Amino acid sequence: MAKARWTWLVVAAALAGVAGCEDGGKDPDGNTPDAGGTASGAQPGFGKDRRQPTGKPLTLPAGVQVVSGTLPGADDDGRCGDPELEPVGSGFMVRACLEMTNTTGGPVQVTFPPGLVIVSTSETYQNGMLVERVVVEVPPTPPGPGGADAGTPDPVPVKIPLHLYCINENAGPSAPSVRYTLGPVTDHPQMREVFTFLEGKDVAGDGNRVEVVQEAIYSITEDSGLTEDDRAALRDL
Repeated sequence: MAKARWTWLVVAAALAGVAGCEDGGKDPDGNTPDAGGTASGAQPGFGKDRRQPTGKPLTLPAGVQVVSGTLPGADDDGRCGDPELEPVGSGFMVRACLEMTNTTGGPVQVTFPPGLVIVSTSETYQNGMLVERVVVEVPPTPPGPGGADAGTPDPVPVKIPLHLYCINENAGPSAPSVRYTLGPVTDHPQMREVFTFLEGKDVAGDGNRVEVVQEAIYSITEDSGLTEDDRAALRDL
C-alpha cells in the first residue's frame, strides 16, 4: 500500500496565489486577458478553451483495461484507497484515481506517457496533464469476495493515483467529488518541449521544482508560450 508523498493541504497552502488553478490568469492590473490569440485559445482543452483535447489515445497492453468511464478525484492527501499503487506523476493540483484490471495472470508493465490528459466533466474544475513518462507494474487482478458459492466473483481492480498538472488556471483544483474522463496524449507542440526538459529529472515531492514546471505550463496554456525564463528554470531543475 502506497503512502502519500506529501501532505496536500500544506502544499496547496504553499502554492496559493502562485500556482493555484483558481487564482491566476490576470494581468498586473487585475484583469483577466482574453484567450484569443494565445496558446490557450489555439488548443482545445487548455486554458480557457474547454473543448475536448486532441491527441492520440492511451495505448494499454493486452489484458489490461480501465475499469470505468469516469475517474473520481483523489482525497485531500492524493490517495485513492486500497488496493493502491504508487502515484503516477508529480503535480499538485489535479489528483484523480484510475482503476485498472489485469486479467493476464501475471504482472504487466503499463507505460503512462508524458502528455496524458484527464478531462474534468465540469468546466468549474481544471483538466490535468502528466509531464513525465512513468512505468507502472500492474499486478494480476484477484477475484472479488464471495468464494465459489457466489458464482463468478467480480474482479478487484487496482487503484492508481494520478498526480497531474493544471492546464486551466482559472478553474478549481481537484476534489473527491469531481469526476474526470481519461483523455488523449496531447499533441501540443510546446508541451513536448517541456517534456524534453524534464527527461531524466525527478521533481516529485519538491514544491519549488513542481512550481517551476507548473508556471511553465501556464505560460503555454494561458499566455503566448514558453519564455526564455521558463526554459532557463526548466533547464536548471
